[in-house]
Amino acid sequence: MSTHREEKCLDSKLNPKKDQQSSSVKFDLGASQLNDDYDQSVDNEADDQFEFSTLSKPSSTSSMDSTTNITNSNGSVVNTKTPFNNDIHSGNKSTLRRYARQMSGVSFGSTSSFRQQPCVATPKELSEFLGGNRIINKILIANNGIAAVKCMRSIRRWSYEMFRQENAIKFVAMVTPEDMKANAEYIRYADHYVNVQGGPSHMNYSNCELIVDIAKRFPVEAVWAGWGHASENPKLPELLHRNGIAFIGPPEQAMWALGDKIASTIIAQSADVPTLTWSGSHIKLKSNVGEDQNVSVPMELYEQACFADYQKGLESAIKIGFPVMIKASEGGGGKGIRKCTKSTEFENLFRQVQTEVPGSPIFLMKYADSCRHLEVQIIADESGQAISLFGRDCSIQRRHQKIIEEAPAVIAPREILEQMEKAAVRLAKMVGYISAGTVEYLYNPTDQTFFFLELNPRLQVEHPCTEMITDVNLPACQLQV
Repeated sequence: MSTHREEKCLDSKLNPKKDQQSSSVKFDLGASQLNDDYDQSVDNEADDQFEFSTLSKPSSTSSMDSTTNITNSNGSVVNTKTPFNNDIHSGNKSTLRRYARQMSGVSFGSTSSFRQQPCVATPKELSEFLGGNRIINKILIANNGIAAVKCMRSIRRWSYEMFRQENAIKFVAMVTPEDMKANAEYIRYADHYVNVQGGPSHMNYSNCELIVDIAKRFPVEAVWAGWGHASENPKLPELLHRNGIAFIGPPEQAMWALGDKIASTIIAQSADVPTLTWSGSHIKLKSNVGEDQNVSVPMELYEQACFADYQKGLESAIKIGFPVMIKASEGGGGKGIRKCTKSTEFENLFRQVQTEVPGSPIFLMKYADSCRHLEVQIIADESGQAISLFGRDCSIQRRHQKIIEEAPAVIAPREILEQMEKAAVRLAKMVGYISAGTVEYLYNPTDQTFFFLELNPRLQVEHPCTEMITDVNLPACQLQV
């Protein structure tokens, strides 16, 4: 407790006006108050309780109350609630810093080691504060169902944390008659919605021309496609960029290079990332593959790794050795993939893959037995930086469809997982990848080897597993990078 002389000396420094009354004030600052109201004025390593003298004059701009001991004329002490004056406090920050160490009895440390948090209220102010080159106030959600709900909820959560208002960014949703009839939840989350034609996906959510037309007419600054539908179609970001609209995802060059299973495998093996024996094992890019080169696969090399008819595919399967996997480059979600164990059934299975994914290039890959399916989550920005957000184990599947995701992946040693993450980051940098993506591997626990499978150039439906272990809001990261 400070003495009367110390209080009077300090009061004279804080209050140059003699006609204002001073009182001894004791503040009991909780953790939330330290973070929200006081960390920009006094070092946040202070004790939770300290004493100093300040003005007892109430203020209408107060943000927290304090207990004030006032001595009446009869000598009794009365405890009253006095609001804390932020204006006076901010005007005397330097003086408070000098005396806080003496009053608290502890050493706070230097305030220069703490970075001031941005105080912004709109996306425009945030962009100017961080030196951004694009302001996004309205987003078109080119998806439906849980994908649309997850995007809007995640970005609104980030918006509330950043701007203290969850509706700082507006959302426009595409709604089919089927969604409207089902009273889909994502419609209630959206600020505006646009009625689109019902029917198959290619008539609405996968229709790139329709998405661009809505984005231009509404208008919006960005489009989020989520997963499925048009999320992996390089045509969508290409059309959007031509019209000056941002695509919240990778650019078309990176989507073509790494989003395609054949092209990504060629790039991976050219960068010395382990791959299984496949129909394009003999193909490597001639130039030295390194980071930040925006590598692409020439079409003549691409065509050497895939087949248009089953006869050439059968010849390659015999060279690889049965059993083999017949895969469509544009397949996914359990579609466009068949296991072939003998040559007599190759033609039938080959045609099944062609039917499931019409027009997709088809390639072959050696079947790997008793392997685990591991994947690495990556995020990359426009400046060429990329990081990994650990991995997931998605080995529990039914009909090649993931059922249960585990995070983090614990089946492989830490050294192997680190090699997977470094390889994933290297691939992302090589092609100038932007936004969130997932690199998938096969891992053999017997000999602790792993093999590159593919890169999904989008946010995956299982991304909440990574959010739980990293506390990273991935849709909000997509928006910011």
